[in-house]
Amino acid sequence: MSKTLEGIDCPELQEMLLKQGKTVSRYGIGRRTACLLTALTLLMLFSLFLPVSGLRPAKGSPGSSLFGVKVCLDPGHGGEDPGAVGPTGLKEKDVNLKVALKLKALLEAEGASVLLTRADDRYVSLSDRCQIANSWRADIFVSIHHNSVSDPSVNGTETLISPAAGDFTRQLANSIQAELVAELKLTNRGVKERSLYVLNNTFMPAVLTEASFISNPDEEKRLRDDAYLEREARAILRGIKVPARISFVSPREGMVAGKNVRVSLQVVSEELVERVEVSLEGVGEMTRTAPPFDFDFGLSGGQDGERRVSATVRYRDGSTFSAGRTVLCAPSATRWYFAEGCTREGFDPWLTLFNPGLEEAIVSVSYAFAEGDAVFRTYSVPGMTRRTVNVAGEVGRGKDVSMMVESELPVLAERPMYFLYKGKWAGGHVSPGVNQPSVRWYFAEGYTGEGFEQWLCLFNPGMEPAGVTVEYFSRGGKVKERRLEVPALKRVTLDVNRDVGPGMEVSTLITADRPVVAERPMYFLYKGKWAGGHVSPGVNQPSVRWYFAEGYTGEGFEQWLCLFNPSEETSEAEVTFRTSGGERRDARYLVPPWGRATVFVNGEVGPGKEVALEVRSGTPLMVERPIYYSYRGSIAGGDVGMPVSSPSRHWYFSEGYTGEGFYEWLCFLNPGQAGARVQVVLVGESGRQVYRDAVIPPGYRLTMNVNSEFGSMESVSAEIHSDAAIVVERPMYFSYGRGWRGGHLSPGFRLP
Repeated sequence: MSKTLEGIDCPELQEMLLKQGKTVSRYGIGRRTACLLTALTLLMLFSLFLPVSGLRPAKGSPGSSLFGVKVCLDPGHGGEDPGAVGPTGLKEKDVNLKVALKLKALLEAEGASVLLTRADDRYVSLSDRCQIANSWRADIFVSIHHNSVSDPSVNGTETLISPAAGDFTRQLANSIQAELVAELKLTNRGVKERSLYVLNNTFMPAVLTEASFISNPDEEKRLRDDAYLEREARAILRGIKVPARISFVSPREGMVAGKNVRVSLQVVSEELVERVEVSLEGVGEMTRTAPPFDFDFGLSGGQDGERRVSATVRYRDGSTFSAGRTVLCAPSATRWYFAEGCTREGFDPWLTLFNPGLEEAIVSVSYAFAEGDAVFRTYSVPGMTRRTVNVAGEVGRGKDVSMMVESELPVLAERPMYFLYKGKWAGGHVSPGVNQPSVRWYFAEGYTGEGFEQWLCLFNPGMEPAGVTVEYFSRGGKVKERRLEVPALKRVTLDVNRDVGPGMEVSTLITADRPVVAERPMYFLYKGKWAGGHVSPGVNQPSVRWYFAEGYTGEGFEQWLCLFNPSEETSEAEVTFRTSGGERRDARYLVPPWGRATVFVNGEVGPGKEVALEVRSGTPLMVERPIYYSYRGSIAGGDVGMPVSSPSRHWYFSEGYTGEGFYEWLCFLNPGQAGARVQVVLVGESGRQVYRDAVIPPGYRLTMNVNSEFGSMESVSAEIHSDAAIVVERPMYFSYGRGWRGGHLSPGFRLP
C-alpha cells in the first residue's frame, strides 16, 4: 500500500506529520480533512443554538464542536460472525452495533457526518470495511468491539492502534481510553499496538475500542442495559472531541470531590516521559517520573466551589503538553439538618441520600424528638448511587422527629413526607434541608385563613438550650411576638394559627441566642377544593436578588408570589416574568417596612404560561412562591418554591421517583445573555445512569419530563451541569401508594 504526504496542503498538519514521520495515502485526506484534524487537536468550545420549544438534544450546526468532521464507525463482526459470546449467550456483534448506533446519534448531534460499515446484522468483510472508510474519505475511523478470554474473572478496558500509527492517532486513542476507563470504572489495560487489518489498511487515523470483556458474567449483564451502552458511547464521543497527549482518567469533569482527589492520567508514549507535574488549585503540586501517573491530594475545609486540576507532561526531547480538569468541592454537603418530620398516624416520612462522588459514603443520622432520647443510625451509600430510608421504620410510629445527617464525604439529602393530615387532607411535601443551623431565619409565606393550618418546627442540634424569639409580620407590620426555649437535641412545634389568630397573611422572623434549624409546614384545603400541604426551610439571610425556575398559570393552577421586607424602609421589588416562549414581562411592587406583599402571578402574565421569576430589589427581601393546583384534573395539591439568590452551573437533587403514579419534572431557567449547554445525569437507586444533553436559549424557561427520559420505574437522583449559570427546580406530582395524592417541589442543592 503506497503511503505519501501527497494531497495534504494544510501547512500546519504537514509540519506536524513530517516531524513525527507520519505518512498518509494520497487518497486518504485532502486540505479540508487535514485542517479538520488539526482543529480537533484544539479545545472544543461550546456554541450557541437557536431557540427551541422544549428541552431537546442539541443538533449539529456550523458552530458545533465536530461540525463537518467525517467519522466512520465500524461495529465489529455481524451476520454469520457473532464475535465473542457471553456466558448466557449475549453476542458481541449485537452489542457492538448498539453502541455504534448510539455513538452515531451523539456524533451527529455534535455536527459530525457519520457512516457505518454496517447498520444492521449483516456480514461485512474486513477488506470491505476498509474500502467503505477509504472511499468515503473519512477523517476518523473507530472500530467498536468487546473483548473475551477464557478466564471469566477478567475485565477491563483497552484501545488498540496500528504499530505504524502517527501521533494524532495515538492522541485520539489516548483520549478515548481515558474517557472509557473514567466512565466504566474498569481496569485500565492501556493503549496497545496491534497489527490488525482494519487498523493497517485504513488511510485515516484509526482506533479499535475493546471497552470491556463480554466473557465476564457481571459485565455481560451490564452490556444488556441500554443505559450502560449509552455511557460507553458518550465516553468514546468525549475522546473523539479532544484528542490529547495527556488525558484524565480521573477526576472526571465536574466530579464532586470528597476528602481526597485522585488524579489519574493517561499519557502518550509513557516510555519517553521525563516527568509529569500535577497541581490542585489551593492545595499543592506533585511530580512523578514514571508510570502509573496517579496522584492523591487531600482536601480539608475550604468553601464550596470549583477547583482546577492542572497537569503537564514533559518529554525527554524537551516537548511539553498540558491539560486541565475542574473538580467540585462541596464541604457544606457533608452535613444536613431537617426540623420537620412526623411518624404519627397518617404520616410517612422518608430520607433520600444521593452520593455524587466515586467513593462509598458512610452517613450517620441523628433522629431527635420532642420527648425522649435521640436515636442514631448509620447507612452506607456507594458512589454514584441513591439510597432511601424509611424514617418510621427507623424510629417507630407516633413521633415528631427532626434529623441531623452527617458524612465525611459530600452527600445530598432530601426529606419527602406523604400524609393524610388529620384524616382529611391528603398530600405530600419535601424539604431540601439546610447545611447549617443559624441564629436567624426568615419566612415570607404564611396564611391562617379558612382552610389553612400553619406550623413552625424548631430543632436545636446543639448541646445547650436555645432561647428563641418568633416575630410575625403582616401587611401593616408586626402582629405578634413570642419567646420560648428549645432544649438541647430537641424538637419544638408551634401552632401559628393559634399564635396570630385567623385570617392573617403572615411572614415570620425567627432569632435565637444559639444556632437552631426551622421549617414551616402548612396544610390546606385551598378555596375549599384542593387539599394538600407544603413546607419551607426558610433562609437565614434576605437578598436583593432571587430566582425561581418553576411556575405555571395553566388551567387548574393558581400561582402566587410572597414578598417580605425585613427592614425599616419601603422596598421596591422589580419582578421579571419569563415564559417558555422567551416572552418577558416586568412589574414593580412596593413592600412596606417590616411588611408583606402578595402578587397573584396568573393575573400578571395571563393564563396558560410556563413562567419563571426573577426578583430584584433595592433593599434585601425574602420571597417565596406558592402554587395551588389540580394537576391534570385528578391530582389536587400545592407546593411552595424556595428561591435561590444566584444561578449556578452545578445542581443536585437527591429525591425523585418515576414509578407508577409519580410524575417528575425538571424546570430550567437561563437568566443569562448567552445560550446554556446543559447535561443532565439521572442516577437510579439500582445504579443505572442516564445522560441527556440540551441547550437553553438566553432568557428561556424550559421543562424536562424525567419519567420519559429515565425510562425505568425506580427512585432516581439527578445532577445537572451547565457551561453557563442557570436555575433549576424539580416539581413532582403523585398518587402515593396509600391513595394520597398531591405534589411537592425542591430547589435542590447548588454549588456557587
